[in-house]
Order: sequence, then structure tokens, then C-alpha cells
Amino acid sequence: MHVLLRAGRLAAFVCLLAVAACAATGGGSRSTAPGANVAQLPAVPTSGCGIPAADGRQSLKFQGASWRYIVDLPSGYDKSVPTRLILAFHGRTGTAEKVRTYFDLEGSAARPAIVVYPQAQGGWGGKADRDMAYVDTLLARLKATLCVDQNQIFAAGHSMGGSFVNDLSCGRAGVFRATAVVAGGIGSVRPCQGEVAAILLHNPKDNMVPYNQGITERDKRIAQNRLAATPVEADATFRCKRWGKTGIADPVVFCDLPSTFNRKRPYSHGWPDGTGPTIVGFFDRVTDQRIQLTERPPAP
Repeated sequence: MHVLLRAGRLAAFVCLLAVAACAATGGGSRSTAPGANVAQLPAVPTSGCGIPAADGRQSLKFQGASWRYIVDLPSGYDKSVPTRLILAFHGRTGTAEKVRTYFDLEGSAARPAIVVYPQAQGGWGGKADRDMAYVDTLLARLKATLCVDQNQIFAAGHSMGGSFVNDLSCGRAGVFRATAVVAGGIGSVRPCQGEVAAILLHNPKDNMVPYNQGITERDKRIAQNRLAATPVEADATFRCKRWGKTGIADPVVFCDLPSTFNRKRPYSHGWPDGTGPTIVGFFDRVTDQRIQLTERPPAP
């Protein structure tokens, strides 16, 4: 099973070379020297490096309530090596335990990731300001207890969790190197501040969160990142388009998803096979790709 998953991730990674050829490096501060080419930023360790880490179910007190989350440490986790962190947000009827079984975000042995699955209090984004404040508090806890690379912090979400990741993309762009949204709706946070690499995936036939909501959020990321409105076709596991020239720091990729099957019936709001590896491949590319900072046009 693990061999098949690794093979799937490799195939998706190869496909994503074209999708995110415009990708960028870490989420820390970037040089803005004219014409500068910037390679992958060095790892920025957190205070949790050197501290023995625990995985599994954990909890955090926030605003008088106990918030649960699950920590998945990668095989061979080294408490002295700064490691990628992915926050993975479930949908309205989902749970942290459930999405852990199908998100498939763990990455390859060459690029391991700590994946944290937070459990919502009544659904993500229903109280966006509160939920974003909780994410701030959770990240502070994770940085203090795990060896995290602060240049490689990512967020991914499905359905209502994806809508909340749209909020994070808008309101916490400086925190995350890149975000991934699957079948997410329109976020409630305004205005957006800063840029963030983003991949959004949506089924054109989605009958729960309309496709045009995914388009709206895609266009918000394009405007937020100050990218040209004309995309290029991108070969990938799914039918994708990319906004942003080759080498741009914060590209936007939008992919059409196929339907899955639920009890032998087509299901248009799912997480098809290959979605997780496609997201991980995008995260890899925005981490590795050299960027030319002068390619982004000046703000109007």
C-alpha cells in the first residue's frame, strides 16, 4: 500500500513540474533586490527543535474550550531537523480522524512533513476571526513543541475546511508559504493582505459548493498576488491552469476535479485519488523553484 502511495506521489510530482514551474521558495522574508534570483531559503528552526515530540491526539485550551488536534509525525522524525508543517482542515460533516484517512498529505521520504489535523468547534470559519486566532495559538504551540521549518508552513482544507483555508489565504498570507483548497467556498475575510502561493481544486459539477465560488476565490488569489489575468495550460494529474510567469514567487493554480463514487453513485464534492499528491507536489515546487522577484508587476 505504501509503495503504491509513494508511486502515486512521484507521478503527481512529475506532473506538477509544469503546474508550478512559476513557484517560489519559503514563507519568510524575501530579498527584493532588483533582478535577484533567490534559491530555496535555508530552514528556520523553531524553539521546539531539540525537544522530544509526541504524536497522536492532543488538546489545547483556547477561549475557555478544549480544542482537539491530531499530530502525525513522519517516519524517522528527527527532533533536531526543521521539518515541513501542514495544517489539514476537515469539512463541515468531517472530523480530524476521518480526513486523516484520505487526505494523503504525508509526502515522500525525501521531503517528510508533520501533518496536523485540527478539530473544529462547530465547523471551520463559522466564526472566522475566532478560528484564525485559534490557528495562531495552535501554531505557537506547535512551534514550541515540534521542530518546524518556519519557511515551510502550509495549509490545506476540504469543503468547509477549504473555505476556511481561503480565509487563511487572505488574512494570514504571511504565515503560510502556500495553501491548498479542495471544493472550498467563498471566504469571509476582507481585505486580503500579502501574497501567498495557492492551488485550488474544484469539480465543475459540484452540487454542494458551486464551481463559481471556487472561481471567485481563484480570482481573489490572482488579484491578491498581483498576477496577470491570462493563464497558461498546465499538465498535471487533473486539468489545471496556472497564473504567474515562470519563476514568480506566488503562483496560483486552478484544477478541475473529476467526480468520485459514493455507493456506486457519482459524487461531485469529493477528494479524488491523486488530490493529495497533487497538493504535495505543488508545495514541493514552491519550496524548491528559484524565483525572479522582478517578474511580479508593481502594485497599482
